[in-house]
Amino acid sequence: MAHVHENMDMSSMDMGTTNSTTSMMMMTSFTTALGASNLWFTSWTPTSAGATAGASIGLFFLAIFSRLLSAVRSSAEQSWAETLALRRQAIRLDLIEDKSFAKASSSSSSTTANDRSPSVAANFKQAPPFLWSIDAPRAALFGLQAFVGYLLMLAVMSYSAWFFIAIIIGLMSGELLFGRWSTHAGAGDGLHY
Repeated sequence: MAHVHENMDMSSMDMGTTNSTTSMMMMTSFTTALGASNLWFTSWTPTSAGATAGASIGLFFLAIFSRLLSAVRSSAEQSWAETLALRRQAIRLDLIEDKSFAKASSSSSSTTANDRSPSVAANFKQAPPFLWSIDAPRAALFGLQAFVGYLLMLAVMSYSAWFFIAIIIGLMSGELLFGRWSTHAGAGDGLHY
C-alpha cells in the first residue's frame, strides 16, 4: 500500500550536504546562466560571458578531437586486421610448402589441390595472437578515446546549455570531417554520442 506524505518537513533531515551541493545534485534542467555550471572541477566555473565562450570553444574542439580519435582507431583496426591476415597467410603458405616438400621428398608425386585447401578447423574463427605492436597501441587509443568521451559526458552533465550545444556542434563537425574514415560496423568504438 502506498502512503502519501503531503506535509512532510524535510528541514530536520541532515544528509551531510550543504544547500549548494544539494541544489547542484537536484538540478535536472539545462541552464544558460553564467557561473551556474562548473566544468570538471569546482574551481573551473566560467563566471563571465568570455569565460563561458572560451570553455564552449574548448569543448567544441575536444568533441572534434573525439571523432578524430574514432577515425584513427577505425583506420588502425583495419590496418591491424590486414597485418594479421598477411601474417596468417604467410604462416599457412609456409606450412603448405613444408607439406609439399615432405611429400615430394618421400614420393615423386606433386602437391594436389586438396593439399592447399584449409582444414575444417582452420575455418572456425579464432582469437588473433597477442602482439605488443598491435595490442598496446589499441589499448592506448581506446583509453584515450574513453577518457575524452567521459570528459565530454561530464561536461554535458553540468547542465550548461552552452556546453551542450558546443559539444553537439563539435561532434557533428568532427563527424563531417572524419566520419568517412570511421567504419562503425567494423571496428566500433563503443562510444556513441
